[in-house]
Amino acid sequence: MAKKSVNNNIYLVAQKSDKKERKLDYYLELPNGKREYAFTRNYSAICYMACKSKVPVNRVLYARKRNEAFMGLVKYLNYIMPYFIEYFGLEVRETEKSRNEI
Repeated sequence: MAKKSVNNNIYLVAQKSDKKERKLDYYLELPNGKREYAFTRNYSAICYMACKSKVPVNRVLYARKRNEAFMGLVKYLNYIMPYFIEYFGLEVRETEKSRNEI
């Protein structure tokens, strides 16, 4: 499965869950300023610190850290990105690989 990059005006934001469980709720902040719920994952301090203020989705997609929880987030985000592109109607950024295939 190929990585899907989106324009740099889409952000990922993590917030601590309202419940007493140790979870993080992730939201996509779209270009119109609206926040849409994306998914929930187990709490990790590294993931929370990386995404507590809005961070471009592409930065998370292509990030590499020596942390199992963060790399799990990257893997899950890569897996679910095609769904977000279709559901929210996000614009896909053309990559070097896709230009060479044409």
